[in-house]
Amino acid sequence: MKSDSNDDLSKIERFAAFDCVVLRGIPGSGKSTLAALLAAHHGFVHLEADQHFVKNGAYRFDASRVADAHAVVARDTLAALQAGRHVVVANTHVRLWEMAAVVGAARLAGRSMCFVECQGAWPHVHGLAESVITSMRSRWERLPAEFDGVSFQFRAADTV
Repeated sequence: MKSDSNDDLSKIERFAAFDCVVLRGIPGSGKSTLAALLAAHHGFVHLEADQHFVKNGAYRFDASRVADAHAVVARDTLAALQAGRHVVVANTHVRLWEMAAVVGAARLAGRSMCFVECQGAWPHVHGLAESVITSMRSRWERLPAEFDGVSFQFRAADTV
């Protein structure tokens, strides 16, 4: 896919037309960057499980809280969509089931959604070993064909 900054900036505008934007990608791919842009420039509510692992400004991952963090994101997605807000959810979503609750929330609220695979290559803030990133890549599941019309690719590096 050809990518240049003008093309990707116009894609950000295209994403803003949806009520719920589901971002997915490996750590460091630009999910949080794109989510922050949608929040700042288009008023989206920015949600991600990682927000629940930040304490006093420091990221402290706790594997025992992952399921709870994702449940809170799904709950908050549904509440925001039902209140008429636009939502961007930025999580790795390596496996399709990992985004099922967010997809269900958008469907339950009767709101439009799109999926964006972020493909940048930035240093990530999580301190993960390269073997963990490689494992995520090997487990990556493609979106089903039913989402082809609302699926996009994005490289955050092209806009910064």
